[in-house]
Amino acid sequence: LKQNLSSRIFSSTAEAMSSLECRKTFLEVVPSSSWCPAVRRSKSCRALGGCLVDETVDTRADDLLRRMSGYFAWQSDWPETISCGSKGHPFLCKAPCIRAVHGTCMKGPRCEFCHLEHNHPKRKLRREERQRLEEMPELLVLLILQWHVQRCATKLRLDEPLQLVLAVLERRVNLLREAQPPTHTEVRWAMENLWTLRGFSLGRLFDVFQLWPQVDSDFKREVKFLVNSAREGMSTPRVA
Repeated sequence: LKQNLSSRIFSSTAEAMSSLECRKTFLEVVPSSSWCPAVRRSKSCRALGGCLVDETVDTRADDLLRRMSGYFAWQSDWPETISCGSKGHPFLCKAPCIRAVHGTCMKGPRCEFCHLEHNHPKRKLRREERQRLEEMPELLVLLILQWHVQRCATKLRLDEPLQLVLAVLERRVNLLREAQPPTHTEVRWAMENLWTLRGFSLGRLFDVFQLWPQVDSDFKREVKFLVNSAREGMSTPRVA
């Protein structure tokens, strides 16, 4: 019994004399090598009914970790209005940045998403709507896109900033129409799916356009360049 009690006293006292050391990339609690039971006596235990009860809790490791966490806290101090995706807000900007809403976006001005407030939620296509658009020929989806872009630009009075984009879309549509004129069935098919992109902002329309596999990749890059140029011209964010 004396041997068991002495071992418990030694283990509890050794834990109290432990220290926090850095091992590679982790912090570990290491027992102190300079501790000697003959020099120091543990005052954390007292006799109670023939048993030893530990009344104190060593919180030094927790306190040290709490103090050190302040030096490694990842906090974003970038202003919310200077991301490149915020240009053209609220009509031509990118989709809202989820991390910026919680203040954890670390990209700052390099973030490709909008850091400004949006009054309307992000519009998404349902699976069947996305499949219908991907099954259409390039001419039909460009006709739908052209109609929505022209309609939104006229409504928002953005015909001048998007003048080159509309001209490029018109040129591509005429080129495809001359190469293979659409049939009456295809025109009716496009008219039935004309309102699939309803509720999309101009920025979201061009984002969805970049995901269509049937559209020529060089044409996608050309439209993307022109849209980014229009956003640069609208560098001052517009409040929704």
